[in-house]
Amino acid sequence: MIEFINVYKTFEAKQESFHALNNINLTINDREILGVVGYSGAGKSTLVRLINKLIEPTQGQISIDGISIHDLKQEDLNRMRYDLSMIFQHFNLVGNLTVYENIKLALSIKKYPKKDVEKRIDEVLSLVGLSDKKHRYPKALSGGEKQRVGIARAIANHPKYLLCDEATSALDQKTAYEIISLLKDIHEKTDVTIVFISHQIEIVKDLCDRVVVMEKGKIIEDQPTKSLFIDPKEETTKKLIKQVIDEPTHLKDKHYYEFIYAHNNVDDKILSTMVKTFDVDVNIVYAKTLSIQNDLIGYLYIELFGSQIDDALSYLKSKEIKVRRYV
Repeated sequence: MIEFINVYKTFEAKQESFHALNNINLTINDREILGVVGYSGAGKSTLVRLINKLIEPTQGQISIDGISIHDLKQEDLNRMRYDLSMIFQHFNLVGNLTVYENIKLALSIKKYPKKDVEKRIDEVLSLVGLSDKKHRYPKALSGGEKQRVGIARAIANHPKYLLCDEATSALDQKTAYEIISLLKDIHEKTDVTIVFISHQIEIVKDLCDRVVVMEKGKIIEDQPTKSLFIDPKEETTKKLIKQVIDEPTHLKDKHYYEFIYAHNNVDDKILSTMVKTFDVDVNIVYAKTLSIQNDLIGYLYIELFGSQIDDALSYLKSKEIKVRRYV
């Protein structure tokens, strides 16, 4: 388990101070996949770099498995880092080393038993689907293949924690989703705890159990992924989600009702039942369905007409549908 307690990080630049993190309190549980999202400058990358002590907090405490990382001697810190691996946005492969040699280098640095190195390299290359690229150089690989090598290198030493800093941002959408599928597969097979940093909430929704939203160095929202998409609390979160549901421009500056619901909680005939029960008519102006964690989340934008609108809305709310006036 990783814990942040009242953590602040301030950077000094010339005569100004920049507060990258402001009073962060966060617990990352073992074996979960945590997404950390927000716009550029929100503090996401600063947060993840504090975990492996690439940078130091200005104030506050960070502990890993109950051990504060601040007072560790360098030898003990290096040993702790064996449990922490990182995947980078731009792969960070050594260009003059083959795929095999890149992974071997990582294992050598972490003093992996020499007799097991060959077997382990073959295992991780098979896991990421690159057994046939073992002796290729990075320049001969696609972006997605380079990131797969980065993942193979990161998991080779059996880490407990996998830190992913914008790991899909440099990839096209199809390749990005392939990497997400690979990370899910690795998680299922190894139980590694994944911290996934991204500004792409559409990517995070397909991977993470829980999502933290950051803005201006603060955590403004922390919910299970499904709950976040059904009932976002903060305006920044709502804006991020609107990008995913492809909000049509014709909805702007008009007044509609927004319904958000999980399909497994709602009868498909619920609107029909509402119309038959109450004196209301419905005009559906836009609808979108998202797949999140083996469930479907529906977004429905409608106009309501009639004398029993309030009663109809109360009925929908009683059926676990989030209802709000949409402006």
